[in-house]
Amino acid sequence: MGLPGFVVLIAGWSLLLSAGADIPEEDGVLVLTEKTFDGAIKNNPFILVEFYAPWCGHCKQFAPEYAAAAGKLKQAQPPIPLAKVDATVEGKLSEDYGVRGYPTIRLFVDGKDQEYTGGRTEQSIVAWVLKKAGPPAVQLTDVAAASAFEASSTFVVLGLFDEATPRAPFEDAARRSEDVMFAYSTESAVAAKYGLKPPAVRMLFPHDGKEADFAGDLQSADEIAAFVKSYRHPLVTVFNGETAPDLFEDGRPILFLFRDDDEKGRAAEAELRKAAASLGRRMLVSVAGSSEPMDQRLMDYVSVEPEELPTARLVVNAAAAMTKYRLEGALSEASMAAFVKDYEAGKLRPHFKSEPVPTSPSGPVRVLVGSTFESVVKDPSKDVLVEFYAPWCGHCKKLEPIYKAVANRLDALDTLVIAKIDATANDVEGVDVEGFPTIKFWPADQKDEPLDYDGDRDEESIVAWLTEKATHSVGGTRTEL
Repeated sequence: MGLPGFVVLIAGWSLLLSAGADIPEEDGVLVLTEKTFDGAIKNNPFILVEFYAPWCGHCKQFAPEYAAAAGKLKQAQPPIPLAKVDATVEGKLSEDYGVRGYPTIRLFVDGKDQEYTGGRTEQSIVAWVLKKAGPPAVQLTDVAAASAFEASSTFVVLGLFDEATPRAPFEDAARRSEDVMFAYSTESAVAAKYGLKPPAVRMLFPHDGKEADFAGDLQSADEIAAFVKSYRHPLVTVFNGETAPDLFEDGRPILFLFRDDDEKGRAAEAELRKAAASLGRRMLVSVAGSSEPMDQRLMDYVSVEPEELPTARLVVNAAAAMTKYRLEGALSEASMAAFVKDYEAGKLRPHFKSEPVPTSPSGPVRVLVGSTFESVVKDPSKDVLVEFYAPWCGHCKKLEPIYKAVANRLDALDTLVIAKIDATANDVEGVDVEGFPTIKFWPADQKDEPLDYDGDRDEESIVAWLTEKATHSVGGTRTEL
């Protein structure tokens, strides 16, 4: 049986797939080119299109989830096709739709495109597309429809209502939850199927207890949405390439345990799982290893050294201006619960890593470390330009001689500091570095809000920008003397 719901609202659609019968498919996904693109968009009122690069690791990881979603959405009534475009071959299409990274995904509705904002799993794709195509919550008219709906998605929320209870807050919460499918029914037989007395809300999911009943205010969309969000993840999530995006996009603090698959690591994980049960899903809890590349990148990101394992970090604002806390001492159920309690009470101090302070002069480009960053950058008598780099970054290596040339050119100015910091080995409070190299500038009279340098990466452009932005004069440079 196909995906239920929203059929009546869009029964008038005429999905002219016959017109695109000559479009090839791979794993159920239409393969579009410049010749077939316009026809596919015109002939399908709803179509999701991925712009990808064959060499892109993220695209390769996404491919099986996208294909699985394509198979599921073919069962919708009417079907909703998924397509893909090789952006490295179809350059004009990529330019027309502003493709700047891979994968880029656009939803076309009656020929007009919008950004895909859902997750990168089959469940997320299906739920997001169906909500764009139909109502926020599907109406279940009988037990058969309820059974089909329950089988159609990994995460479902069921609202059982009587005629006297307003559904607006439930539907509002449904609109906010982009990757979870919602449905409602006013039929007594459907309520009886789930053993619930209306009004009631139940969420079904694949982990832990498999279901949870909402105990809050049914007239509060905020409470319903928070309930759904809290059960979106298991009590303990294993960190990997599939779960990482969901963890980082959730927004709640994350308690990470890093452990090896040895006796100490397994014992620490057992204690973490006991502690997780007492946290009331107020934060996410995850376990990570140290051997896989994804694990190693996470360790670098949250300042964990291999010799520390097993160890725990509490990460706040993981996807933005991250703050990290380190659990000191033994890892036990009690210590982890106390760690979280101290965080919630505001008693913890953030954890920052720093390389040793350099003992020899670094030349015209001053080398900063975590412990010296604040005193140099926040000096009110200096304009300070800082490059945040990674030793392995090819773009950083290309920039290095240019950046050094800028520093040499401006070395005579005692009011200007040109500096750099290895952002993989040092933490800086309140500075969000999303990629390498990142260049930020702290004018002498503006230490609270640094400026981002986003100009061309050549000597003349950087010097011209500094001349414009610096508090103190950048006149009298070596080339002008």
